Amino acid sequence: MKNYRKEEEFVMDLEKVFESYGYDKIRLNAFERYETYFENKDIIREGNLLKIINPKGDLYVLRPDMTLPVVKYFSDTQANRGKFYYNDSVFRTDKKGLGFVERKQVGIEYLGGENILSDVEVLDLAVQTLEKLDENYLLCISHTEFIKEMVNSISDEQDIRNQILDYLYRRSSDLESYLNKLGVDQKKISQVTELNLLFGNFEKEKETLYEMAVTEKQKKILEDLEMILKALNKKYPQDRIKVDFSISVALDYYNGLIFKGYISEIRKPVLSGGRYDTLVKRFGKDASALGFCVEVDNYFDSIKRESTKIDYLFLYSDIESGFEAMEKAREMRKHGKTVRVLSEDKSESPEELKEKYSVIQYF
Repeated sequence: MKNYRKEEEFVMDLEKVFESYGYDKIRLNAFERYETYFENKDIIREGNLLKIINPKGDLYVLRPDMTLPVVKYFSDTQANRGKFYYNDSVFRTDKKGLGFVERKQVGIEYLGGENILSDVEVLDLAVQTLEKLDENYLLCISHTEFIKEMVNSISDEQDIRNQILDYLYRRSSDLESYLNKLGVDQKKISQVTELNLLFGNFEKEKETLYEMAVTEKQKKILEDLEMILKALNKKYPQDRIKVDFSISVALDYYNGLIFKGYISEIRKPVLSGGRYDTLVKRFGKDASALGFCVEVDNYFDSIKRESTKIDYLFLYSDIESGFEAMEKAREMRKHGKTVRVLSEDKSESPEELKEKYSVIQYF
């Protein structure tokens, strides 16, 4: 059975951390006009959208993520900067596409950050979040613009660039043969395929990355990345933060730093985020944007956790002893104890009861 108490404690702890960094909690309507997503259909999967028609015939969508509604909210304000955190539900179609699932997300969005320090702050909060999930965490960092610059050096044709990016996004084994058919220089083919597999400590991979840098923009990206990682490594173990250019994301959505967080018991990432300045510009604001989210339900559904035991179980045999048990329970609760009062039930063995309750008392 799912342990909601653990989940609530985890979320409350995170909220305290976010608020200590000056983030404001934001609550938004679960319904958005369909036009908002239709206008961004190139980066939002249409198949994930749950559509609803109101009595007037207007088409709405149950939000499939939190980032776009937060950006829309920010774009409607006069502020140049916004630091928000959320603890809310998102709604998507199920695997068969016949129903829907509701999932809780907790995350932050830093809009209008001025410089590299905002990147450090968001990544710092990402690591703190992972630490609360599991001390054996791993934060993997990549950069979409570094990848795009390498792809741009291969061809001037946008269709070819898009195809290469698609292969990279899907981690397709057909990438190398496609580049060979195009007659791409073998050195560049090796660099692209090597980059797509590159993973490790930045200091160990730094020389390789700088050798791959073919433009001044790429060199600047690496210099910034090096500065960010040096700042993080002063606070966190170096073996917990890696560069990973095999990270698979929708490259149209992100336009810079991207990252994913892992813990020991789950293969899939439990945390994901990145920079999405271009999305903010679509809503009419020229501002930077960086954030991440944790799908809390996915995490607590995926791991095995001991259920929190109730302190006392009082079992009564008849009505009279039941009143006695209720009175005793009332006194125990005044002292902060959790007590459950039940009639004696032979369906559960003493061993099964001991797994649920710390102390069992009969009345």
